[in-house]
Amino acid sequence: MQWRESLGQLRSQVPSAYDVTITIPKYFGFKDQGVFDFDKALSIFDWSLANKKVMIDFRKCTTANYQALALLVPYVWKLKSNGCQVYFELNETAAEQDGSRIWRMMGAGSLFEVAAQDNHLFPSHKYKPLLPVKNGADLKRAIGVAEEFLTPFNVEYINTLRYVLSELLYNTTEHGLSFFEGWQAGRQVPSIIQFGWYEKRKEIQFVIADVGVGIKRHLQQTYPAFDSHEDAIKYSIRPQVSGTFAVSNAYAAKNNAGIGLFISSNIIRRLKADMHIISGDGILHISPRDITGKTMKSRWDGTVVVVSVKIESLAPFNLHSLMQEFRDQAAREMGKAAEKELEDQFYISVHNYFGPNAEVKDEAIRFRDKRLIPAVEAGKILKFDFDGVRSAPHSFLSALLATPIKLLGPKAYKRIKVINALPEIRETVDFILDENVDI
Repeated sequence: MQWRESLGQLRSQVPSAYDVTITIPKYFGFKDQGVFDFDKALSIFDWSLANKKVMIDFRKCTTANYQALALLVPYVWKLKSNGCQVYFELNETAAEQDGSRIWRMMGAGSLFEVAAQDNHLFPSHKYKPLLPVKNGADLKRAIGVAEEFLTPFNVEYINTLRYVLSELLYNTTEHGLSFFEGWQAGRQVPSIIQFGWYEKRKEIQFVIADVGVGIKRHLQQTYPAFDSHEDAIKYSIRPQVSGTFAVSNAYAAKNNAGIGLFISSNIIRRLKADMHIISGDGILHISPRDITGKTMKSRWDGTVVVVSVKIESLAPFNLHSLMQEFRDQAAREMGKAAEKELEDQFYISVHNYFGPNAEVKDEAIRFRDKRLIPAVEAGKILKFDFDGVRSAPHSFLSALLATPIKLLGPKAYKRIKVINALPEIRETVDFILDENVDI
């Protein structure tokens, strides 16, 4: 005992060998007094760290939630990618809910081997599994683990939750795709999924997390810029939005649309469950009662989805009829959106007005003053169709667009749409937008 006290005194006299220490708080979870509070949990993550020696200290954490603690895994992978050296300080003996014990139960200590070696899995506890997700095989494995939790329940429920999981995991392989830069350069950074079955509460909770580009940046490959991460998340659960987005043809949204996340979010509500989607500093809460969003003080560089389902509250339902109901609802909403878009937009066929070679600057100015500026003042979206247009020089496009862009300001990125344009025309329009928007 005496030598331990002496060693402790010696340690206190030696300067810290670490540049940064991240202390896991006494309680580390998503709820505060029974109410979800993700801001508090996410506040410990510093995304600016690079080329530092980082200590993650668990010793003060006496109570932790498995799903919250699982977020440390992709975060540490991100730090390693940024050139950081990461160390851990754990309690040797730990109570049941102690953060150190939970970290060991999940097998999270093997996170470096999991990232560096194909097919290496976390040696986690059967009822609190932590799984990496990089490909289709990992996705199937995660769904199989989820089904093990659900074997006591009816087949319809298993199939329903399987659908939701498949959609969420598919999304994380899309907007969650990222690669290591420094450590393990070129290897894919896995996403993670962590399950928990809480028998006393009769509740299943799982978290899916990645450190990819996030929902906002992912959607902006196809759709106009969003004012906030919260707006982008809200947009992502609309019908005909989520899907595979073609970076090579960022304006072909209609060819890549889907309704998977729309259906999943509605299923969550019908199950009387809770789903939180976090990306950047935005958060969206989907509950049985409503859908609410906000901008947080903290942030997650990537996407996190947390789902909580209370089994005892489940009511009988038929998956086939449920899916058909949501598809019909999606079709109605898409129809309404299409009608509203037609009412709110001013469509311009550039070829019809200016011919295949749109080059006469005076014609552009007359059309701008007579048609475009009144449309802008009326709140219309300007949709320019360049189908059949072979050339449109900068002087012509600037005369046509510069004044409407200045009138709209940053909203121009949302209110001016260009379709069917040759790459050089598209690039010129983008340049004129950037040149005339004051941010």
